[in-house]
Amino acid sequence: MSPAELPVERVAPEVVPGIRILPTLHDRVDLAALTRFVLDRIDPQGVAVELPTTLAAAAERAVRRLPRISAVISEEPHEEALVWIVTPGDPLSEAMRWASERGRRVFLIDPDVGYVGRYHERYLDPHVAWELGPAPYFDAIRELARSAPRSAQDDLRERGMAFHLQRAREESRGSLVAVVGAAHAEELRRHLHQPTAAPLARQVRTAVNLHHLHPDSLTALLVDPPLAHAVYETLRAGELPAETGLRQAVSRRVELVRAGLRLITGSDPDESRERHRALVRFAARHGARIGPTGAPVPDRRALARVVWRVAAASYEEQTRESTNPWQGRLFFDFARRQAWLQGLLVPGLYEWVVAGRGVGDDNLAWEIFDAARSYPWQEVAAEIPTARVDGELLDLGTRKIRFRRRFFRVKQRLVAVPVRRRPDSSQAAQWLEGFAGDMLCSYPPEDLVLEDYGRFLQHKAVSILSAEWTRTEPFSTSMLDGIDLRETMLKWYDGRVYVREQGRAPGRAGSVVVIFDEDAEGTAFPYLMTWHGEHDQESDMAFYSTDPTRQIVGPGIMRATYGGLMLTYPPGRVFDVWQDDDYASARGKAEVLLMAGIDYSQEKLVVHVAPAPASARLRAHAAAQKKRIVHVPLGTLSPPTLRKLRTVHILAGQDKRAIAKDYVW
Repeated sequence: MSPAELPVERVAPEVVPGIRILPTLHDRVDLAALTRFVLDRIDPQGVAVELPTTLAAAAERAVRRLPRISAVISEEPHEEALVWIVTPGDPLSEAMRWASERGRRVFLIDPDVGYVGRYHERYLDPHVAWELGPAPYFDAIRELARSAPRSAQDDLRERGMAFHLQRAREESRGSLVAVVGAAHAEELRRHLHQPTAAPLARQVRTAVNLHHLHPDSLTALLVDPPLAHAVYETLRAGELPAETGLRQAVSRRVELVRAGLRLITGSDPDESRERHRALVRFAARHGARIGPTGAPVPDRRALARVVWRVAAASYEEQTRESTNPWQGRLFFDFARRQAWLQGLLVPGLYEWVVAGRGVGDDNLAWEIFDAARSYPWQEVAAEIPTARVDGELLDLGTRKIRFRRRFFRVKQRLVAVPVRRRPDSSQAAQWLEGFAGDMLCSYPPEDLVLEDYGRFLQHKAVSILSAEWTRTEPFSTSMLDGIDLRETMLKWYDGRVYVREQGRAPGRAGSVVVIFDEDAEGTAFPYLMTWHGEHDQESDMAFYSTDPTRQIVGPGIMRATYGGLMLTYPPGRVFDVWQDDDYASARGKAEVLLMAGIDYSQEKLVVHVAPAPASARLRAHAAAQKKRIVHVPLGTLSPPTLRKLRTVHILAGQDKRAIAKDYVW
């Protein structure tokens, strides 16, 4: 569909000579793009928007600040603060911006009258406008508006808007397009055909201020994800940006360089912003569709695919765990079904995060959240004061006040996105201070989890051997250890009762060796360490892992991923296995750990958890010491539990244990 073919008469009909009404939904990116298309087609001499007349100066200044997002805030005694969030993807902001760029008049026509009632508007998801076409969509929302609940304040506002709109037509001396909420469009049309009078409304507000919005507040206030607004801003020129690779959009680790002791990769705020710019360009290339006028517009359904691709790649980069195809399919299905329950056609940020946590874990949910909140133009500080939002409290720096949104919307209250936030790595100097000492230690909560799981594996190994030694026979003279119901039912046809003699494992389990990855090439897990237990309830430990200096997560706090580990009890006995000449014959790091586990085990059984059983050579090595290797296939254990166990945090000094809980993820 070309601009000339856009059905303007159905989308924005001329209700009286010189005045057209374009109904819209506030804060929706899809309709901001459509608003721009309609204005380009009509090319009016003036634009009228449903904003209070008392906010004119602050609103115009906020629109000039775009793409930086602002909050127009007005406080009156004994009233909640009135707030309008000015975003590039809001149809009202776009209408004002369109007029400003072309030197056209802008009129604010909403009378500043108080209103108390807040009702739940239910309209078709704006994505339908691209699926069905603009005309059928606007016909549908007009029909829904007729059955929406109304109040006396609504009628008062609509009479006032009709009065201001007629006066604006006289001042503009040309065609005028009024961009108003769909709930008011039909009644406004009716009042324009009747005599009007100046409304009894507030003419001046005592305090109208403009605040820069803190970037952390965007996800709480915007109906559509910040990434959707960023893509819309990128596509406003009507062209797709240059191709950007996925790797440029992926979050990168913070690494420690020992020469000069400095942090690199991801710790520079400018580098972080450039990554988000690359992500937005990537989303604009792969998360857009061709609109009804032939220009690209954001496609929220395609944006979900972009967010998943970026988040999955970032998740693999940060955790060394890859996502499976079934997780992607389940993510989209989960998010879509949850959106349907809320009356939406296409899911948004909240649904994406919940679905990501459902098919993965908190780290995957965070990567989804981090990708969807990308908005590179919004900095922490600006030329005007910065405001933050916490719940329904507005933090203005010196005080916190309750506030209400100017417009009704589907989500009537702020919804906290269920994601565990990660600490900001932008303060590199503070993080470097934590590496002043030379001592390394573990994080005790992780030690407790690992010790508990080690005991679980010991019990599992004993139960496996016991099952091997268990025998079943027909009952004759002894009940042995009880009736074997399973065998009795299977052989019910022979009319005999079967009894079972429970096997006894030939000893207890001692050392536990867990091999996640044998690292055949020897490069994926280069870090080698042997630790002694700090007290008599803790095992000695040897492990190989990724280089912890390649992933800094806090001041003196490093994160690594185990390739393999060995636990043996009691503590304080293990020599550095990686320097022990007795293991020079080992064929790889996995064999070093198993040989050490055999040597240091004080019990007859050595637990071996790995993808494949131990070699015959190592079984013979254990037999020579009158010990036995009990193999537990890695695939029989819980994958989510193993993912948690593979993560280790190494602290540069015991003093970091007091603050580690704020940085460990």
